[in-house]
Amino acid sequence: MDSQEGSRWQFPTDAFVEILLRLPPNTRHRFRLVSRHWRNVVDESSFMFPQCPKTIVVTDGGSPFVVDDRTGRRKDLWSSSTPPRCRSMCIVGTSNGLVCLCDDEVPGGAITVANPVTGETLDVPPLPLLPSCDDADQEQCHHGRWHQAYSFGYLPTTKRYKVVRVPCRFDDQDCFDDQDSEFPTLQVFTLGEESWREVVIPASFSGCNLGLGIVNINGMMYWIAADGHLVSFDLEEECAMIVRPQPWTMSNKCFLTEVHGRLGVVVRDFILMDEQTEVWVMDNLQWSRWYILQVTPPRKRPGQRRRGYQRLTCPHFVQYTDHVLTWESNSGHVGLYKHKPGKYNEIIGRGSGGWGGVVGRIDDKDRGMVVADIEGCSDTRVFAYVETRESLNAYTLGDN
Repeated sequence: MDSQEGSRWQFPTDAFVEILLRLPPNTRHRFRLVSRHWRNVVDESSFMFPQCPKTIVVTDGGSPFVVDDRTGRRKDLWSSSTPPRCRSMCIVGTSNGLVCLCDDEVPGGAITVANPVTGETLDVPPLPLLPSCDDADQEQCHHGRWHQAYSFGYLPTTKRYKVVRVPCRFDDQDCFDDQDSEFPTLQVFTLGEESWREVVIPASFSGCNLGLGIVNINGMMYWIAADGHLVSFDLEEECAMIVRPQPWTMSNKCFLTEVHGRLGVVVRDFILMDEQTEVWVMDNLQWSRWYILQVTPPRKRPGQRRRGYQRLTCPHFVQYTDHVLTWESNSGHVGLYKHKPGKYNEIIGRGSGGWGGVVGRIDDKDRGMVVADIEGCSDTRVFAYVETRESLNAYTLGDN
């Protein structure tokens, strides 16, 4: 852009920065290409657009809070401007600073998308109720776990957000039993549209194993079907397919995760008395082992309470400072720890297709660095989070 054309775009820097803050974080860098002036403003204001996400910690005994991965500072996720009803909802997922919430008290689950920074919320239209949610079976429709069946994703190509409910059923049977799915179709909602849509997928992909998690990565959604197959769903094309075979056997000791923008699977196993956790990552359609975590059983000393095992947090465990997070639960108390991978792991584990090194050995001598001590809870969930001022008004009906 020449100087004459560029001068038309040189409105006050403060106003330009304010506009950038209202855009999705992963799109701001593109504005560097407009002109030298815009590039300089973006570069000089880079401290206002952190590329390093923070960490949301959700507990079963209190309000979710945010931990800054760089400073370690902790603050409540919800501000005074956030509607009170959001505080009682379960977090489904996060994307570009927006948080997808589910009200488990509503049959089928009621979805709301919120921006914790601006306090804005957007209620998603009601989802068609379950076939079993009639007057004769209301107890089944209030089991409080609806949030497990939903996923929240962003399409980089279309810059749209989608909420997806996977085909599943809620019962106490073994997830890998041969059983029919309660929902034969996916339910998809695109922010800004009027209603949910049904997307038919092969019957063999149904019966999502909710205990192993649902992950969204770069416009692709992944879950484990009832038969143990790893299934991918393209959010743009809205089609599902089986992911190539993996070098492990799916069990209830696994869960899906995201590792630096790639699909990962955390696999736990016991070797003698030690618990070993491996993290396999799919890169260019190839699986490789990136992390190994070995945990020695904690010993109980006289006068001390027995410690619990430390395990990787889920659904996310990788901080964007390259540390990994573990949590330890013990009698209504949770300790959150971070660990720095060894040099060997960083060199050959990250994207080279080789075998990863040992992240660390957790025992009484080295439990990691404390991130947070949380009283009054027994479980945690962890999500990546980037603060944004992106407005939800763009997705309100009638404004598109």
